Amino acid sequence: MSQIPEVPGSQDDSSEEMEQEGLSVDDADNADETGDGEETVYEPLDPFSAPAPGLYLVATPIGNLEDMTYRAVRILKASDLILAEDTRHSRVLLGHYGISRPSESYNDFNKEKRTPGYVDRLKNGERLALICDAGTPGIADPAFNLVKAALAEGIKVYPIPGPCAMVAAVTASGLPTDRFSFENFPPKKSAQRLRKLESLKQRWGGEEQHAPTLIFYVSPHQIRQFLEEIAEVFGPDMHVVLARELTKKFEEFLSDTAAKLREYYRERTPRGEYVLLLHPQNKR
Repeated sequence: MSQIPEVPGSQDDSSEEMEQEGLSVDDADNADETGDGEETVYEPLDPFSAPAPGLYLVATPIGNLEDMTYRAVRILKASDLILAEDTRHSRVLLGHYGISRPSESYNDFNKEKRTPGYVDRLKNGERLALICDAGTPGIADPAFNLVKAALAEGIKVYPIPGPCAMVAAVTASGLPTDRFSFENFPPKKSAQRLRKLESLKQRWGGEEQHAPTLIFYVSPHQIRQFLEEIAEVFGPDMHVVLARELTKKFEEFLSDTAAKLREYYRERTPRGEYVLLLHPQNKR
């Protein structure tokens, strides 16, 4: 999901931020038990250890640069090459943390051409870090292609967890979180979107089904029409949650029926990237 990260008001040195907010080794000794009865053990940070060769999927902020993790910064600084959807976009993030490693673009337009060369570099023992414009690589972006090719060659792939717009949205939506399904971006054409919604309704509309909360990424120019189509397929009283500009200054959650949200945007211009959520059985 393409969102330009905002530089927070404070421009403190990243290393100082890490010391102020990071886990100490003592935290590992005092770890609480998790819900499944197993003790949580934190891996102590060793800033001097070099990452092993392989492909690193590094999650980056979806709107606020303070959401960058310490481990992500360390991995990016130690990488032989950083692959980004848009290198111009990623310069904001990399520059803020003093990361000056070589970078190249890897996106939907060049993934087929560039994947073999990057696999060769990985086979030769290099460390490649893959980032997307915002959030976790592999969610609605071309990272899957390189991950699949790397694994086919026996190359290690390391997830570096962090921000993800759909997870942030569903956890704060008030909709059921015991099961959810990411449906990516809706199709571009109205007829295709209607077919998609009808298919989801048929699959999950029955009360006997343990239906998931459905999550879509929606562009601002599509939001009005998509709300109209949701009202048409699921009915005007279908409860919808819109999460907009997540983690940014103007973050907003709107929670209402599809019909009322449709009316809301008839008088307002949609701005920013949206996460749209609904439960096909209208649970909330």
